[in-house]
Formats: sequence, structure tokens, C-alpha cells
Amino acid sequence: MSIKEISLVMKKTKTNLKTYCISHKYDKNLDKLELIKIGSGAFKKNYPTHWLNDSNGLKNISNKNLNYGSLTSIYWIWKNEIKNLKSNSYIGICHYRRFWLKRNHEKKINQKNLQKNILTNIPKKFCKYDAFVCSPISLQGYKLSKLLKKGKKSIFKNPSVIFDKKKHTINLHFNIFHIYDGLNKACEFMNISDRKDFLNYINHKTELYPLSIFIIKKKFFEKLCFSTFVWLKKCEKIFDTKKLKGYGEIRIFDFLAERYFSFWITKYCKHKVWPYQQIQFKE
Repeated sequence: MSIKEISLVMKKTKTNLKTYCISHKYDKNLDKLELIKIGSGAFKKNYPTHWLNDSNGLKNISNKNLNYGSLTSIYWIWKNEIKNLKSNSYIGICHYRRFWLKRNHEKKINQKNLQKNILTNIPKKFCKYDAFVCSPISLQGYKLSKLLKKGKKSIFKNPSVIFDKKKHTINLHFNIFHIYDGLNKACEFMNISDRKDFLNYINHKTELYPLSIFIIKKKFFEKLCFSTFVWLKKCEKIFDTKKLKGYGEIRIFDFLAERYFSFWITKYCKHKVWPYQQIQFKE
């Protein structure tokens, strides 16, 4: 469906939710869904005209897509779409293979029945919540071989991480799979009102709300984006993108934001876990 067709459907149904589906590639299967599609990294990619893309509009950071991932599209929505949304409405962020579902969705979701199970409106009884997130993932229980292979620095600093699952924190996970001490260094550039709480969060929490997908009220979306992108801009000073290697490092700002989104929504929003489905489309 085109943006115009989706807008007409939304207007007719008087929905309080506008969901943007971010994709790094064009997939015709997405056209069948009543979602607003936005192409990511469009400064060097071509997307159909019935899709939005992150390289036009008044402001964009599409050229940072290699290191920012889906964040370039979230930034674009914040800078270019926010004016088109009602003050009391929700903004949904999903990805090309991860979709928010209705509360009473069918037990088995597949490519054929996905559209009729996609969330299109937040029921009135749930409007007391400021945000919705997917189920948290546990970071506990690494295999010893994994720790020995990727966590040598962390083990040397604190050998108890081998045996104590309570030490399998967000910070340890970042040290192992992304950049050692990267999260701690990034914290130094965070606003003072959040720095202490964020450090406490990453050093004690052993789970997080992952994937950088969420549903959130407009006023909170604006605050979240402002706080996130001001921080990430400062973080660019400490991460030399030319020296980053491998997916876990190259997408560094995307992974920083994933942890910050989880923290920020937990701290500032009355939130609730909401169902979503991962679908791998077949041609």
C-alpha cells in the first residue's frame, strides 16, 4: 500500500497509532502491509517512490547509516514526520522482519495471515501506558567457551564473571560482543541527569528490552530522540569509525542506542510488554 492509501485507512479508522517499518532494502512483501515503510541508508540506495526514505526531508543523517543502522530512519521520523502526528498519538517503530501484533492475535503467525494480525490501534484500556516494548532478553548463562574466547579482558578484571550469573550484566555483554569499555566511555558524554542512573542500569541489570523497536507516545518520542541523538553525536568523538571492524563494532551507535532506549523507557515511561512476531518473508 502507498503512503497515501495508508493515510486514508488511518483517517477512516481514526487510529491512534502510526507505525513506521524500517527496512535496509526494498521488499515487495512489505507493500502488502498497512505500515508506513521507510528505506534506510537511502543516500546510496534506491527505494520506490511510494516509500519514505531517510535521505530526503529537511534534515537527515542517512550518510551515517553504516554505523547508525536503523537510527538514521528514526532520526528522519523525528525531524520530518513529527509535525504530522497528533499530540496524543502513538508512534510505532518496527523492522522489515519484526512486527507488532494485535493483543488477541492468532496463535500461529505466518506470511499469509500477518496483515490481519498486525497492530493498527492501541486499545483504549491500554492508553494509560506511555510506551510498549518487546519481551526482555536475558543476558545470563554464557557458555564457558564463549567467555574464554571473547571475554578475556572481562575475566582478567573480574574472574567471578565465569561463575556468577549476576555479573552477566548489560555492560559485560557490551564488552564481550561489541567494544570493551565502550559503554563506560560513552557514559562520560551522557547528560548529567541520566549518567549515574544509566551506569547503575548497565552494571546491575542482566536483561534489556532489545532490537530498538517500541511503541511510544509522541511527546515521549520527541524527548527520547533529542536525548539519544545529542548523546550519540558526542560519542562520535571517541569512536573512530575508520578503525571499527566486524558487525559488532561497525554498528556501534546502533548498539549504544539499543541499550539507551531500554534504559530511558524504563526510567521515564509507564511501559508494558507487547507481543511482536519475527517473520522471514519468502519470495
